[in-house]
Amino acid sequence: MNKKYIQYDDEQDELFEDELFHDYHRNRPGSGFNHVIGDVVKVYPNAVLVGAIAASKYIRPPIRPRVTYDVDILLSETDFEAFLADDLPENSLKNLEKYFTDSDTARHSQMHKSTGIYVDFLSTESTPLKKRLIRQILENRKKTTNILRLGDSKIDIVKPEYLIALKLNRYYKIPRTEKGLCDRLDITKILKTLISNSISFSFSGVREFMNKQEITCFKKIYDDVKFEINAEKKLQKDLYRQSMYIIDFEASGLGKESYPIEVAWGDGRHPVTSFLLNPESMNGWTDWDPRSLEFHGIPRDKLIKKGEDPKRIAEIMVKELAGKTLYSDEPRYDNMWKDRLLIDSGYDPRLIRIKNLKYFLNKMIKATSPKMKFTDLLEEFSAKTQIPHRAGPDVSWLFEFVDFVRNTVFDFGP
Repeated sequence: MNKKYIQYDDEQDELFEDELFHDYHRNRPGSGFNHVIGDVVKVYPNAVLVGAIAASKYIRPPIRPRVTYDVDILLSETDFEAFLADDLPENSLKNLEKYFTDSDTARHSQMHKSTGIYVDFLSTESTPLKKRLIRQILENRKKTTNILRLGDSKIDIVKPEYLIALKLNRYYKIPRTEKGLCDRLDITKILKTLISNSISFSFSGVREFMNKQEITCFKKIYDDVKFEINAEKKLQKDLYRQSMYIIDFEASGLGKESYPIEVAWGDGRHPVTSFLLNPESMNGWTDWDPRSLEFHGIPRDKLIKKGEDPKRIAEIMVKELAGKTLYSDEPRYDNMWKDRLLIDSGYDPRLIRIKNLKYFLNKMIKATSPKMKFTDLLEEFSAKTQIPHRAGPDVSWLFEFVDFVRNTVFDFGP
């Protein structure tokens, strides 16, 4: 079988340099490496990395701990199945560990007091191979020396000091100064990335590689960075509600001849403004779909008795909302009914623009908590509350949902 090998040790720092990765993959279309926090090395989907990691926990500061990370084999999942069947007939992690011990990686056992293996599945799909190997990992955790599993943006390590040492001394290459491993600028950059991506960090993992002075310094930087990030999140949280308006319409139907029968808007800080519209005050507003009545529950005779002149409401809307940013959960229909109201009242419909609230919230989610999904948050919130299907209550409900999303995504993580 044709296997791809990359060897790495303390004398080959260049492995983590982009240039070497690009050289290695230049002639391999569709493949490439990308540095991802929590994964150390990641290859694009449908590939498997198999290798070894080793670190000596007996070496104390100020000597830099020796950390070795080998990417020994890079295979597709199909090739990896064949690899297991060919080289590891018993198909177990014990055999996988033995394979690396008996091969070129045996030097780790001589150089270091501890050595382990890792298997990294990079496809996000749940394949039978992944399920079986992960099950083997869980079954063999107590039997094998040290198993480090990286993948799917999750960290699962038997001995966390290996990954911590790797991050501090290899992947991030923090140089030791005269005062020890405490370069504030570099550590601040690392911790910002870790905390911003909601990756847990254990100080127990670094005790093996730091003296007391370094640990104290590291904790101080960690606290400062966490405070700074929380302050930035609070500022972002406030910005996502400034000058934001939500608008909603109820209408006579969903067809091209439909017209608005109720409109409401608000900014989330003041009471919602809401009006019923009298269709008899406007020429051509005769369309009426009885099925829409099942949703909004507003009879036509009620609109005639209590509804306002749509032209007067259009004037109020232009005066209060022109130039402001408005959002709607159904911009396709709300823009159609807004245009009908303004045009029939003699106004340019471009005076008021309505944007998609879903896009706004998705942008907020991706900027703060990319692991979350809009659909999951909407489903969770909808299960707790009932959507009213009236313009005024709908606006209030949407602001409650916006607040729910803001509070959830900005409070998510450390």
